[in-house]
Amino acid sequence: MAAPDQQTTDQQTTGSQTNDAQIPRAALVLGIAGALPFAASALQIATGWPLGPRTIGPALFHLGAYGACILSFMGGVQWGLATGSRQPARQTQRFAVSILPALLAWFGLYVGARNGLLLLAGGFAALLVYDLATVARGDAPAWYGRLRIHLTAAVVLALMTAAALGPF
Repeated sequence: MAAPDQQTTDQQTTGSQTNDAQIPRAALVLGIAGALPFAASALQIATGWPLGPRTIGPALFHLGAYGACILSFMGGVQWGLATGSRQPARQTQRFAVSILPALLAWFGLYVGARNGLLLLAGGFAALLVYDLATVARGDAPAWYGRLRIHLTAAVVLALMTAAALGPF
């Protein structure tokens, strides 16, 4: 029989592995909430609904600005994971990778319009690939990868729709 401390550790590990597969409700709900502005802006840009065609220009600006903020935020997730890394070589790489989304987001805002939206969409897709590698290495929980796949698909679809249908 294992010592009491060992039993607690084993139970925590087993519970962690079980919970590692399930997306926490808060992460799911807040992730979806964070994707809603993308969908609403793309709808406004594509159809002029619900606010009318005169708001399509502001919707384009707001979609780009929001996309840049969220892409930068997602890079910040990697920065946070890097701070917990105990492997200095990987930590340096992860710090470097974590700043790239913010730089790409800035450049996307700088070029603006269709090219800016396409650049943001590419940035989200590229960061997803890196995030999935992070999950595969065990540096992030399995649920994070699944959540990122679904949210990134929604975000990239919204950005691509706006880029394709916007009045440029």
